[in-house]
Amino acid sequence: MTPLAASVVSALRSAGCVFAEDEAELILSTARTPDDVTAMVDRRVAGLPLEHVLGWAEFHGLRVTVEPGVFVPRRRTEFLVDQAVALARGASLVVDLCCGSGAVGAALAAALGGPELHAADIDPAAVRCARRNVAPFAGHVHQGDLFAALPDTLRGRVD
Repeated sequence: MTPLAASVVSALRSAGCVFAEDEAELILSTARTPDDVTAMVDRRVAGLPLEHVLGWAEFHGLRVTVEPGVFVPRRRTEFLVDQAVALARGASLVVDLCCGSGAVGAALAAALGGPELHAADIDPAAVRCARRNVAPFAGHVHQGDLFAALPDTLRGRVD
């Protein structure tokens, strides 16, 4: 272990991070400069979720962008994606309401081979974040409340 890695592990362990070695590895592999490492460790030690410190979370095989104020996709939600994939084989349209980061919609689009994807959320930070995550799947993100945010062209096409 390098001296920098040992220092990061020590700081994280002192702050109560149970998986300090794993978190240190993620921070060190994500940071671009030593100053980034310091800033990231400081934010983690202050109690920010690791995913917000890194700026991403792993979800259903994807690296999903997250930012402060946007719900971090949970590993247990991957089960929901698996169930939806099993029910939606051959689907040509996916709608992700209350999308947060857009992780569920992006994971479904990836697993289903690129259906038309629309996501919606009422929160501007979530919409901004979701746009980055669904872009690789040519997804569309709309700001507003539930179905009201979706374009009229989707009416009658959503099952």
